Amino acid sequence: MMRRSIVLLLTGIVAFSMVGCVTVSAPQTTHEASEAEVTKADESVDNESNNTGIANPWKDITAEEAAELIPDGIHVAEGAQNVKWSRMDEEDEPLVQLSFDLDGLNVNVREQKTNDGQKDISGMNYEWTVEDEVMTTNWGEGIIEGKTFRYVGDDEYVDLILWYNRDTGVSYSLSTSAKDLDGFDIQGIAEAVYDPGNKATEEEVLPVEEEHIPMDITGCDTFTQIVDKLPAEAGFANVVINDVDVLLVTEYIYDYEGDETYAAIDSDVYYYNAEGIPAYAGFVSAGGTAYPLSVKDGKLYASGNHYVKKYTESEGSIVIEEEAYVEYDTNGEPTYYVSSDIKEVEAGENGEVSDDTILNRMYDEYFDADMIVFSKASN
Repeated sequence: MMRRSIVLLLTGIVAFSMVGCVTVSAPQTTHEASEAEVTKADESVDNESNNTGIANPWKDITAEEAAELIPDGIHVAEGAQNVKWSRMDEEDEPLVQLSFDLDGLNVNVREQKTNDGQKDISGMNYEWTVEDEVMTTNWGEGIIEGKTFRYVGDDEYVDLILWYNRDTGVSYSLSTSAKDLDGFDIQGIAEAVYDPGNKATEEEVLPVEEEHIPMDITGCDTFTQIVDKLPAEAGFANVVINDVDVLLVTEYIYDYEGDETYAAIDSDVYYYNAEGIPAYAGFVSAGGTAYPLSVKDGKLYASGNHYVKKYTESEGSIVIEEEAYVEYDTNGEPTYYVSSDIKEVEAGENGEVSDDTILNRMYDEYFDADMIVFSKASN
């Protein structure tokens, strides 16, 4: 088993990990002009040609107008100054933009209803130095995946985060730039612009995706027969959970470190029942490719940017033995929780605990665990 070398730092108001999925490339020297640059250029053209130049496509709007255009929309982060709302009319849906200054940085947030999947609406064109996958905390009650990007140039840093709400079909982007962004938490700003008061109506919510359904293993008397039914792009692994031999089956595997060592972030779990026949035990899922499924001391671990789950086998089911997670309010203030499916936990109302001690301990367990190496299906 290979060891993972990810190190997670949970400090400050909001945790933002720049781990996993890291690529380094030469900086690109050109980028798309910011809104301010475009506006300034347009005004210059207009002045030089007696208002015959290209008009600025952005139109000023109010926060109320923006909220009417986008369900589950953004709002202004606390402490922001020089706030400006605008829209650009595109062929399908309007693109809404919020810009403001916060702690010495100019922040640009965009949102657009793209309906059929995430779209990069940032308008940026960089060769990103670092990329990472994250899990939001406030947006979509903490189940929305996002992606962060950082460009490091000789005299400029640029940070970008993209995320997509499947419930409403809305794509989001948030970006900023400065001479130095070391230690800057772009995900924290993304969480801070969440507007809990602008909930999508029932009519605005897209049809719910189908619940995960495991493969049909009817007629399979062994794990090998289950594996033989897998499509070529699937993967499988045999591990021991709570002294029980189980088979993990996933629809998607990925090359974790570019050396054809394959990992997975979700999996169906099968075991042999009392009759000696394979049976379904459950489904586990992690928060992104930076957090592959792992195993330690007979426990299965699934993790993300703001949580760790430790699974065990109990009476034919994969259950959560222990879970620790953090949630952030719109001001970025954390609240920590613990829970378990099978035992009592020392916690307050709704599982709340006073600090991050348990969460940090479980992260230590996760990063000390062995990544589960999956094999490719042969079909």
